[in-house]
Amino acid sequence: MQAFASRCKHLPKLLRFRQIYTSQQLGSVLNLAETKVPWSAQAVPIRGRPLLVGSDSPKFPEFLAPPREGFPFVYESTGDVNATPEECATSMSKIINELLRKRDEGGVLFRGLPISTSEEFSRVVQNLGLKVSLYVGNAIRHQTNDFVYSASDQPPEWCIEAHNELAYTNYFPEKVMFLCLEPPRPGAGGESVITDVRDILPRLDGDVVEKFRRLGIMYTHYVPTQTPGGYNSWQYMFQTDDPKEVEEHLTTNNINFRWEDNGALLRWITLPALRMYRGTELWFNSAHFNNVSYLKLHPYWCDKDLPDHLYPYNTYYGDGSDIEPEVLQHIRDVIWQVAVGFQMQKGDLLVLNNMYCQHARLSFTGPRKLAFAMTMQDD
Repeated sequence: MQAFASRCKHLPKLLRFRQIYTSQQLGSVLNLAETKVPWSAQAVPIRGRPLLVGSDSPKFPEFLAPPREGFPFVYESTGDVNATPEECATSMSKIINELLRKRDEGGVLFRGLPISTSEEFSRVVQNLGLKVSLYVGNAIRHQTNDFVYSASDQPPEWCIEAHNELAYTNYFPEKVMFLCLEPPRPGAGGESVITDVRDILPRLDGDVVEKFRRLGIMYTHYVPTQTPGGYNSWQYMFQTDDPKEVEEHLTTNNINFRWEDNGALLRWITLPALRMYRGTELWFNSAHFNNVSYLKLHPYWCDKDLPDHLYPYNTYYGDGSDIEPEVLQHIRDVIWQVAVGFQMQKGDLLVLNNMYCQHARLSFTGPRKLAFAMTMQDD
């Protein structure tokens, strides 16, 4: 198996005119124009929603809000529908640079691109001028193409909580991208949810924030050896059968670890709950998302009678003490109070600044298929 180490190494708010970006290569022209979208006003119930952790709280919003003006920005193709993925990437990169880098916006949705497969998505991602990266984490997903993965292989009845990608590590991506390969049916759920963490921090209780700021968060992961189960083995997670390669990765990233007698890997790390990014302090962590309370409602784990440390992951305060259930609920209440969501259309390509934006998925019935890719911050 190939060595693991070799693979891992303000625009104005919707002005009265439309920003148009053009790419011209090999005689083909692709225009991307800023577009106002009449987001569906159909209410999406979330309070008391089955398999949505914390949704029975009285402070949990009754409905999921639709996207608001500029979150996300939307750019639609108005030019050559025969543009190649590389030509699409040229126009997209200008918008991504202007919005997400220069203007510190949270996300942009590209609509109407001639991109419909994981292979084409891979070509787009690799030609944006960004530092593409492989995924190494505990999400249930599989690789489909170079630097492209399924967004999630979790069961459709499960609601995935809002989270910043890989915030439980110190090698988190700066940007995450999602391509809709097969959209959910209208009214069948599967809304893609996004939140801006800059809206979360001011709404959190000051004492809660101060305790997290002082103690940080300890993340623990119990990773089984290569046996059937509901979560990734360490061989699958790290794409190697060699424990030495795993240890090299963990040591390089300052992650503590221990091998259990049954061949499982126990790893843990303590990280800050807040991060400074471009001069702004952000609520950037996985305190709620990686807590065992999230797993105990999961269809695979809900009937398991296990001690907490044998679940795939858990979170604690940095001193090893438990995070109070009421604190976890408060965090979840606030996150969903500021969340927005919509059903992606086929070919929609959503780019988020992972530092600013959390993403989530509501449960669904019927088809829904998204591809995922991520890029790291430039040195």
